[in-house]
Amino acid sequence: MGEPRTPRISDIRHMRICGDKNTYCGHPRQGGLFDFGDGHLALVHNHAPCAYQKREDVQHDFHGYHARSVQLLQRSFDGGETWPESENVVVFRESDDIERRREFLGRCAPGVPRDEMSLRASGSCIYFGRTWAGEPDERGTPGLVCFSIRSADCGRTWEDIPTVIHPPVGFYDLRKDNHPLVAMPDGTYLGAMVATHGREGVPDDFGGRFLTGAVHLYGSDDEGISWAHLAEIARDPTGRGRCSYPGLLLLPSGRLQCYVLNIYGRCNALMLSESENGYEWTQPRSIVRWGASPWAPRRQPGAYGGSFLYRSPWPMVLADGRILVLFGRRRVPYGIGAIVSDDAGATWSNELILRDDGNCDDLGYNVATQLPDGRIFTAYYFTGGDKNSFGGSRHIAGTFFRLD
Repeated sequence: MGEPRTPRISDIRHMRICGDKNTYCGHPRQGGLFDFGDGHLALVHNHAPCAYQKREDVQHDFHGYHARSVQLLQRSFDGGETWPESENVVVFRESDDIERRREFLGRCAPGVPRDEMSLRASGSCIYFGRTWAGEPDERGTPGLVCFSIRSADCGRTWEDIPTVIHPPVGFYDLRKDNHPLVAMPDGTYLGAMVATHGREGVPDDFGGRFLTGAVHLYGSDDEGISWAHLAEIARDPTGRGRCSYPGLLLLPSGRLQCYVLNIYGRCNALMLSESENGYEWTQPRSIVRWGASPWAPRRQPGAYGGSFLYRSPWPMVLADGRILVLFGRRRVPYGIGAIVSDDAGATWSNELILRDDGNCDDLGYNVATQLPDGRIFTAYYFTGGDKNSFGGSRHIAGTFFRLD
């Protein structure tokens, strides 16, 4: 890897978007950020009550806060500066009774009439959700089901018939975070999703189980009414890890890029795989390197540890053609970082720090967009700001900045 110029970040400003001492506001990458133009943004995150009294209060997924959550859409008309509560919309309720959620999923059946809408039309968007409403395992834990719903009015209302998306043959479940779809020139769409092998997984570093799996490409040629499996993009070759958090880009050259995080197995690093046709993908290669860290000098005495150097990459092509990848850092010092490429991903800058003041490693899941004035707005979940246990209240934060 070469040594390209590392840009400077300027005009950094942080803000708090949602959350108080009685809520867990988390994982906006699972909800998405929709940019409708002229400063009109819609941001979705998981929003749940939280007592912060015991470890289970801040755990994730079915046995954690997700089961208490609604998927809350907030809206801004001024490029992320303000988010009036009067505009809030609940997109989905994971906290609903399982039978109600199963009834909702059951509306997706062959031959059921579906609304026609163009995902390229002004005000249209698509939300990919996940719900623990599948067949239970031997312990009674419901399986994870992936679905999508569409909106034609900037997320104010959503279709009441979902599309259930099934995992590839040989995999147990499927999930898609809401990194934007790639809109192809022929009117079709591509989305990268993660399939896992099963519920047992392999032992992780924290006394739990880690789900192995792979990143897969799905395509739609009917405006998101249905999704077809096209190809496997990336997997950890050892069988002990997983490629996850895919973000798909279409470059001006027509080349497809998929950015992933490899967790355990071969390495714990941000990776890049590329394709000319969507069906054949290069072996993932690392886009980060050890030995040029801006984080280590900023560690405070007595502070150490954490989990992963990288989490949940969010790639985006900027107006000037550069590629920006944002990520959460879950190791001391905890924070939000970025890397930049000015040659279509061939080489990458040293890491940049947006902030390094997190209280614990439960943070990240960035979403981002570039504003008309060239600034970048990113939202993520963060910790701190109060005396709640387990690192403080999880809230949705935002950062504005420029790349020089």
